[in-house]
Amino acid sequence: MNAVWTGGQSRCAISSRKLPEARRGQNLVAKTPSNWGRISAMQGGYNINTPEYWDQRFGSGDWENKGGREQTAGFVLSFVGHLRIPRNFNGLLLDFGCGLGDALPVLHEHFPQARLMGLDVSSAAVERCHATYGHLACFVVGDAASAPRADIILASNVLEHLSGDEEAAALLLRKCRELYVIVPYREKLVEGGEHVNRYDEQSFARLGVAECTVFAARGWSQFGWERWVDLYAKNLLRPLLGKPTVKRRLQIIYRLVGQPNAA
Repeated sequence: MNAVWTGGQSRCAISSRKLPEARRGQNLVAKTPSNWGRISAMQGGYNINTPEYWDQRFGSGDWENKGGREQTAGFVLSFVGHLRIPRNFNGLLLDFGCGLGDALPVLHEHFPQARLMGLDVSSAAVERCHATYGHLACFVVGDAASAPRADIILASNVLEHLSGDEEAAALLLRKCRELYVIVPYREKLVEGGEHVNRYDEQSFARLGVAECTVFAARGWSQFGWERWVDLYAKNLLRPLLGKPTVKRRLQIIYRLVGQPNAA
């Protein structure tokens, strides 16, 4: 028996054994996450990352115009080699905070037997995902609390936006066998910006991180000419101008082990 999830103008069927909470014909309606719009201790101000904010970014074309699609693809191409997932993996792989879904073609290429699902708090994003990548994956609207169970969950460059990032990770960890969290490493936060959390090797320690790795990521770290100019040439001048030197932007990936029979 299959459980049919509807969203936008397309449907996708997922085995009800893998999604025990689903009912036939159920429509997954977004719940407003309790951590959206809360005061962020890191930023000292209002968290701008509301569902309405991301509906506007994804629905207006602003995300594409600022290179968001290319950045998403660059992220997954950079971290996929750090995943401890066999190429013949055939379970359910959930991309938490999938945006416009541009990680899914890369994941499909690397794990062709996997059943793929994307989830995002933005209904505008999910509707566009259905239209573009509905042949590769199922897409649903939701948050960490309403996310379905999966064998593996990826949260790439999402938790840095959440005021309740560790709580969200704990919720996801209870719903999967493995959780991979990918976020900026030791980022210098900007007051009022989209990123409200800063991460290092000690982050998520309470959740029992199995391992973490710092790496350079396409779409985030400086490469080639940009790296030479920004990190070498300009750094020679910055102290003379009374400015701090700039370090290479990096990312960190955490692997957390969840429940053996989560999916």
